[in-house]
Amino acid sequence: MSWYPVSLNLKGRNCLIVGGGKVAERKLKSLIKAEASVTLIAPKINIELQRMYKEEVYHYLKSTYQANDVNGFFLVIAATNCSKTNFRIGADAESLAILFNSANSSEYSNFYPASASQCGDIQLAVSSNGQNPYLVKKIRTYLDQKFDNSLQEEVLELGLLRNQKVKDTAGFSEIEKKAFMNDNLLEKVEVLLDKVDKNTWRL
Repeated sequence: MSWYPVSLNLKGRNCLIVGGGKVAERKLKSLIKAEASVTLIAPKINIELQRMYKEEVYHYLKSTYQANDVNGFFLVIAATNCSKTNFRIGADAESLAILFNSANSSEYSNFYPASASQCGDIQLAVSSNGQNPYLVKKIRTYLDQKFDNSLQEEVLELGLLRNQKVKDTAGFSEIEKKAFMNDNLLEKVEVLLDKVDKNTWRL
């Protein structure tokens, strides 16, 4: 199956996580980083999730999963240690056309969170569609070291320069725009990529 790669804007979106362990914790942190409004359902939660709840960074419902719990959510993640429960959550989400991912099964999952390396406004995402998370983790480690924090300022400057050049090409044909961008940006991009190549890495 060929999957469609996409970046989601989850800012302010209602997202649900079912589960209270390490996997749920990891998923919660990634959704909070994306500025989602997160609700977590579980009969009990681990120490780190308890700490985060006291900081009021997410909503917590102390309960087992119930059939209508997915209603009203844009995205749902099943992160329990019970495959049958995760299957039920997936079936409920599927019936309402809700974005769904199961932490331990591909059944009903209609998206897979990518492992992303961030450098300024550049995000490099890697996914195996749930088939090879070990390899994805190693590639992510490689990218983190290649595109390290020392490059963030240059990435930002390139973005600002590109936006300015876009304004300068108003009224140009597509061929003229491409030639103009190459003349004004290509050399700076090549300098940046040379620095990326020289960064050392270790898996």
